[in-house]
Formats: sequence, structure tokens, C-alpha cells
Amino acid sequence: GLTATPDNRTYGFFKKNVVSDYSHEKAVADGVNVGNEIYLIETQITQQGAQITAQQQVERREKLTRKKRWEQQDEDEAYSATQLDRAIVNPDQIRTVIRTFRDKLPEMFPGRKEVPKTLIFAKTDSHADDIIQTVREEFGEGNRFCRKITYRAAQDKKLADGSMQQGEDPKSILAQFRNEYHPRIAVTVDMIATGTDVKPLECLLFMRDVKSRNYFEQMKGRGTRTLDFDNLKKVTPSAKSAKT
Repeated sequence: GLTATPDNRTYGFFKKNVVSDYSHEKAVADGVNVGNEIYLIETQITQQGAQITAQQQVERREKLTRKKRWEQQDEDEAYSATQLDRAIVNPDQIRTVIRTFRDKLPEMFPGRKEVPKTLIFAKTDSHADDIIQTVREEFGEGNRFCRKITYRAAQDKKLADGSMQQGEDPKSILAQFRNEYHPRIAVTVDMIATGTDVKPLECLLFMRDVKSRNYFEQMKGRGTRTLDFDNLKKVTPSAKSAKT
């Protein structure tokens, strides 16, 4: 059998009968994959959680319809980092991460005129919507700049006024992300976390925890595909060299 991500169970089952082992490090040395550098963005809320104070006006959302209403908080309520973007949404925390990413791009990719193709991993479909709205605002760009690629993107949605918004085909958006200038940033939950090649992809932004090491390695693999200079330049015109 073959597996891209062997774990302890794999080695335990086959014991000493593993015939061949080709690591990511060897692949980078052979020029099959590219290496990666890690840039860490930490916020106080993602580390420690925070508190909603009594008498504060808070926005409540219905999960299915995303219908919103404002209410006054009755009493102080603390929330943990694990509740963030699931039970509690703190727009400032999302904005801080996106703004830091935007401001540090010239440092990470000097000389670039456009945002490198970026994939953001969100916790949920609702979290993805919040990220997309923030990205468009912080970069001052329209809908084409940042798109959602999730299974739910294809579903029709009922809007607050009762009308229906037709869903978009995620495969079509993925093809645009892979082959065209727009979108520059895509947001996903699980749909393209594994098994999908987008060779021009240069940035992965993890706005979620990944508890499985194997899954994390697979997700990182979305950004490790090599790409020659000519093909990278087709979608990222200001690139100065091949994807290394």
C-alpha cells in the first residue's frame, strides 16, 4: 500500500516491512516540493479569551439564517479562546490578524505589487464569511478579490428579506483561484484542505487550530507545490522568480 502521510499506526502495522520512505525534506532537496517559513500572529484574545461586560450592546445571530439582532448584555460573561469564532465572534480579533497579515506582506514578499495567492483556513462556514468581509474591508477590494471555497458555497441561501441568493459552484471558484488573477485570497474550511493542487499558492493562513498532526501536514501541502517562473507570472505578474 501507499500513503502520503504515514503515522505511528502505519509503522506499527507494517513493522519493519516499510520498503520506501520519501520525506518532505528529501522532496524539498530534490526540488519536487518547496520549503516553508512560519510567521506567527498572536493576539491576547486567542491566547486568553476575553469578557463581555454587563450593559454592553451585543449582536446575536441565528446560525442558519445569519439573521442579526441587537441585545443588551444582562451580566458579565467570560469566554475562552476555544469558544472564539464558534459561540462568540470578536470582529476586532479577526481584523487584527488580517491587518497584521496585510501590513507584513511587503516584509515577507518584497517587491510584490499584488497580494500573493493566499488560502485562509477558517473554523466554520460562518467564520469564513466573517473573514471574507474583513479581508475585503482591510484590503479595500471588492468581491472578486476574496472568495469562499467551501461545500456550502454551492448552497442557496435565504436572505433576511426573504429572497434567495443563489450559491456559487465551488469547483468553478477553485479553477479561477488556480488559473486566473482573481481571486487573490480564498477562504475554506475543509474542502481544499487535502488532495487539491493550487500550484500558484504561496501563503497559507491558519485561523483555526488543527489537532491532527497528519491533517496539519496535509493542509500545509497545499502550499508546497513547485511552480516555474513563467506559470507563476501568469497569475502573479510581479513575481521575480519561480516559486521556491
